[in-house]
Amino acid sequence: MTFAENINRICAEKGTNLTAIVKAVKGSSSFATAINTKGSLPKESEMLEMAKLLECSVMDFFADEEDLPETKPANEDEEDILRIYRGLSRRAKHEFMSMAYEFENREELEGDKGTTAAV
Repeated sequence: MTFAENINRICAEKGTNLTAIVKAVKGSSSFATAINTKGSLPKESEMLEMAKLLECSVMDFFADEEDLPETKPANEDEEDILRIYRGLSRRAKHEFMSMAYEFENREELEGDKGTTAAV
């Protein structure tokens, strides 16, 4: 299951919807559309606030490994990342993803999005 599927399911179980939760956290509901249609993910601090409002854990927003479709890595680096991720506990997966989101949002990478460079 995707983040969007999980959070929408949790919202329904709690008698609310994603739009209301996103509006409470971000002050605007437009990001709910990005979550549902583009697979966008909120910042870690926003996920924590959403989890608090929904009385659940941030880990509940992420699918268990057995629910995920098989992913074919594009190269050896992606293969290593998937191997490491799949070997982690559920809590460690959350920490791993938090670091990935922080890396993704680093300002110095702003101009590099969509390109790759040799390391």
